Amino acid sequence: MTLIPFGRQLKSLGRLGHVGSVLTKNGFGWLVLRLHLDRLVPFRKRLLRGRRQEEERADPSTAARVSKVLEELGPTYVKLGQVLGSRTDLLPPAFIAEFRKLQDRVAPFPTAAARAEIERELGGPVEAFFDDFGPGPFAAGSIAQAYAARTKDGMPVVVKVRRPRIRDVLEADIDILTGLADLAERYVPEYRIFRPSLMVEEFAQTVRREIDFIAEASNTQRFGEAFADDPHIRVPRVLWNLTSSSVLTLERLEGIAVYDAEALAAAGADRKALAAHFTDSFMRQYFELGLFHADPHPGNLVVQPPDVLGILDFGQVGRLSDTLRSKLGTALVASINRDFDIVLDVLDDLAALPDDVDHERLKGDLAGLVDKYAGVPLRQLDLRELFDGITATARRHRAVLPRDFILLGKSLVTMGGVALDLDPETSMVEVVRPKIRRLLAEKVSAKRLAHHGMTSAYHLISLVEQGPRSVRQLARKLMRGRLQILFRHENLDHLITELDRSSNRIAFAMIVAAIILGSAIILQTSIGPNLPYTEIPVLGLLGFLLAGLLGLWLVIAILRSGRL
Repeated sequence: MTLIPFGRQLKSLGRLGHVGSVLTKNGFGWLVLRLHLDRLVPFRKRLLRGRRQEEERADPSTAARVSKVLEELGPTYVKLGQVLGSRTDLLPPAFIAEFRKLQDRVAPFPTAAARAEIERELGGPVEAFFDDFGPGPFAAGSIAQAYAARTKDGMPVVVKVRRPRIRDVLEADIDILTGLADLAERYVPEYRIFRPSLMVEEFAQTVRREIDFIAEASNTQRFGEAFADDPHIRVPRVLWNLTSSSVLTLERLEGIAVYDAEALAAAGADRKALAAHFTDSFMRQYFELGLFHADPHPGNLVVQPPDVLGILDFGQVGRLSDTLRSKLGTALVASINRDFDIVLDVLDDLAALPDDVDHERLKGDLAGLVDKYAGVPLRQLDLRELFDGITATARRHRAVLPRDFILLGKSLVTMGGVALDLDPETSMVEVVRPKIRRLLAEKVSAKRLAHHGMTSAYHLISLVEQGPRSVRQLARKLMRGRLQILFRHENLDHLITELDRSSNRIAFAMIVAAIILGSAIILQTSIGPNLPYTEIPVLGLLGFLLAGLLGLWLVIAILRSGRL
């Protein structure tokens, strides 16, 4: 089977064959066949595994096997599972639960290699920049590992060093994943609802940002500047003179883990004040800064008693543009007013709805969701349950919500959990409500309306200027017979490939038959030369041997294809 060209050239067919072998070993041999990767899997392994039924349910067993496949394929695929674990709008709950269990289980790379990377990036020996550079990393992941050190002026710092050659490994794996996603959408139609190409594209964007430490340093700098006037929030300072795309040096914030209740109590921490400062800082991120920390779990927070909170690790951030904030505000007001046609228009503007969506059924599900929570007291409203309800509705109707909206929900739910742990009296809805009111007020403010009016006027003038010219060009092409319509038939290339293979096999079989017939004629007519001491023609015997080998080759090829 000849593979369909992938759009990007695969760097290693051997790696792709390994993916197929791991899938086969874990009971997904049927998927390997449908993706047309079977020729890359060893023949004996396919015979041992046999065929499985093609229908797989999204049950916990299947999800666990998919998770095992990702672990066996290595760090890039584990990272893929971790990213997909946040897409509750695309994947069933069983898969989300399994993917959230995935952890980076990679051994740290040698400190000598880390020191060499630092010296190459910073232009000198480690001792020229740092004192007390740790003998080993205190944390290691699939992309980088972190060391404790001190600068020459005595500042305690954290030095993150990227794994050597990790960029090349990731790019090669992304190429393979891109090809696999394309094949899945071509040959496994029932998987299209999961948008494999979109998943891989989002994963590629995420992981490329993570391996570029300049991006993380820039995010950290922006957050630091935004909260420079807040005495209750601390963000590590970036040491730009000791930072590059593969080495990141940050101020080390000392403090107590936010989940260590006994240590917080012993140090006299004000848990209520900490919760208030924490929630307020994230409201500023969501509604003012437009850039927010997407993973505020307790491991990324430290407390400096009595009421100062340090926020760490800005490698994963989300962005809320003015347009997205405005549309989300519109959808929220429309939902409260039960005007679900506007909600669907907003989702359509965000390219979230499939072409064949059932509008009436979707509006009914949205109405049911609103009715469920309309009468719930604000203090008893569970944001996690509400967000899960929204994503479940999206998944049921194959709607793909914007990635930053999913990150916003994940960040809000995680942040709310930490705030409630600090102060059980915290009401996240009451914290969010005034911010939403302000957002809606800004939406109808004179300044915002004037801005939108100017933008609309510009687009209208451009349409008036360019419209007649475009119509004239279209008419000119039509009159000259140069108007072309591009027609694309999905999977037609697959049909052509199958016809080409079938015709080749028929032609091959005819050649074998002709050789057998010719050899038989030679044997019957006793056309020499003959084998010594016999009357058997050499050409006839060689013809039968050749026909036998070619016939055996054809049979093996048919058996390997899995289609008799």
